[in-house]
Amino acid sequence: MTICYFGNYQKDYSRNDVLITGLKQNSCHVLECQTRARGIKKYLSLCQQHKKIKNKYDILIVGFAGHSLVWFAKLISNKPIVFDAFVSLYLSNVEDRGVCSPQSLKAKYYYFLDWLSCTLADKILLDTQAQIDYFIEKYKINKNKFIRVFVGANDKIFYPDSKSNPAAAGQNSEFIIHWHGYLVPFYGFATILEAAKILGQQDKNIKFRFITRFNNKSERFRNQAKFLPNVEFLDEQGKKDLAKYINQANCCLGVFGASKKAELVIPNKIVEALACRKPVITAKHQAPAELFNHQENIIFIEPGNAQALAGAILALKNNSKLSTKIATNGYQLCLSQLTPKILGRQLNNILTTL
Repeated sequence: MTICYFGNYQKDYSRNDVLITGLKQNSCHVLECQTRARGIKKYLSLCQQHKKIKNKYDILIVGFAGHSLVWFAKLISNKPIVFDAFVSLYLSNVEDRGVCSPQSLKAKYYYFLDWLSCTLADKILLDTQAQIDYFIEKYKINKNKFIRVFVGANDKIFYPDSKSNPAAAGQNSEFIIHWHGYLVPFYGFATILEAAKILGQQDKNIKFRFITRFNNKSERFRNQAKFLPNVEFLDEQGKKDLAKYINQANCCLGVFGASKKAELVIPNKIVEALACRKPVITAKHQAPAELFNHQENIIFIEPGNAQALAGAILALKNNSKLSTKIATNGYQLCLSQLTPKILGRQLNNILTTL
């Protein structure tokens, strides 16, 4: 089977990288029709590229985030269109980040793009059943259009590497807590920072390392952490360096917000940490509960509860058997369900039925 992977997607973004890699690993020929141009140049570039391959593929996949391009793909292609929606623009920008009022024209535009792209697509990919249920209810889309494909991690980049872990090598007595990501509301970063403050008074060997893109929001949190000697901020890293930092950690953190989006998604950071065989603590929400089990392959806590987070971190630090169990089981789950090859096989099997 030959796939046209279409859009203005970022090639190195985890979702796109995992699916493209996985399809290739399952004997799919992938023709990328991709541009990072903006405005009218985006459409011209995609049109020119597509002309060269329009009779050479079987199915077109609009990569994430291609909400504004599904209509164009439908216009220039007569093949089945699969849209990797991955997230709702309305949910992310209006309900979670609050970039505009729900009554504003911009909010209506986000809603329209979500609805139109899903209406035009023949099949829609989302990463959780919780998100699928949200789309069905919010946009009244036929439930038979949806396909659940979990998030994954590139196992050529994210894998256990004891050489990167000074603590594992007996070189460091610190217990390192790792978190990476952008400072968006559903991550609940304030809860993490409050837990760091609590633990700073209880155990001087617990250190927090945060990797994020520096902006006004990160500066605000950095100012709050100035007097916390157990907190370190690092600038955004490339994937290979990010994997190295994950492997240096003793425990990794997921999301702790209580928003609607937090309920519906499984962030990349959780799977990337588990792929490196690290124990993960995250808030208990509907979406991660589809895949993980508390105290078997993950630690769940109440959303927004800094005291519970601090307690969970101490529990892992003081119980190496539990920490190893969570890390090992999480890693085995990744190997069995969340590698590019396995997710690519799942997607390929579905595509062959179209």
